[in-house]
Amino acid sequence: MNIHSDLKRYVETKELSRIVKKIHDNYQPFLLDSQVWDLLKRSFPEDIYRELLLQYEEHMVGHKLVNDIVMNLYFGEKKVKYHLLLKYLNRKEEVSMFELNIGTSRLDFARINGHSYAYEIKTELDSLDKLEKQIADYSKAFEYVQVVCHPDHYNKVKEKVPDYCGIVTYNSNKENLPFSFKQKRSVNYEIDPVIQISSLTTKELEKILKDQRVESIPQNRKCREDLIMSLLSNKQINHHFKERVKERFQKRWVFICDNITKIEPIDIQAFFNSNVDPFWIYYKNSSIV
Repeated sequence: MNIHSDLKRYVETKELSRIVKKIHDNYQPFLLDSQVWDLLKRSFPEDIYRELLLQYEEHMVGHKLVNDIVMNLYFGEKKVKYHLLLKYLNRKEEVSMFELNIGTSRLDFARINGHSYAYEIKTELDSLDKLEKQIADYSKAFEYVQVVCHPDHYNKVKEKVPDYCGIVTYNSNKENLPFSFKQKRSVNYEIDPVIQISSLTTKELEKILKDQRVESIPQNRKCREDLIMSLLSNKQINHHFKERVKERFQKRWVFICDNITKIEPIDIQAFFNSNVDPFWIYYKNSSIV
């Protein structure tokens, strides 16, 4: 299916960009098939829809068509995340994750094996205004920090990030979005155990204290944090941070690895968060289920 190629031939570039952005911004992976097709009908001019899309309506799930359009005509964060995660599928003793809150920032993508890796994504559509603050936050929790950016951002990113921060660019002109390593990452020594502990759930703090054989575990979160700080070294806290976060996302990541061929690319993060069976989402005429 090359519907995106047909659209490029039939629709003026500026108008097509506007339409695709509207689809991207309003599409949700868990919409019913009928709702996705309604979105497509509302987004395209009637003559274009009738000429190019109507032929697919009876037999194709709308999610698949939206993914084809967005992955080929809209160069946003979801496309970069998809190609990034493909590099790390099914690695032994490794778990990857999306959207992790660290300090006051939200990390785009992370990996944990024996070490911890943080990735901030900056597409050509993104501003770099918050980058320095984001890298500073991630550096307080992760051993290795990297920025994955569009080549147009490279020079400014290099000016804004510390030397230990890796910089990776991607080629949006090629279908598989190949990555190029521009600045090698190195170990970050800015880790703050207070930030690591604050990034864990109350239940995870309880698990750490149980591992230390603490008999009377405080109910108050702040008391749990203070007790951990008094019992463990910074190195031990870093170890527990990695173990607890890895454990938190283990099941979700295994689900993605097991179902990667069944999930449409821009829907990956939604399935990571929910672990819903793709069969029931990509169900043709799902309005009658």
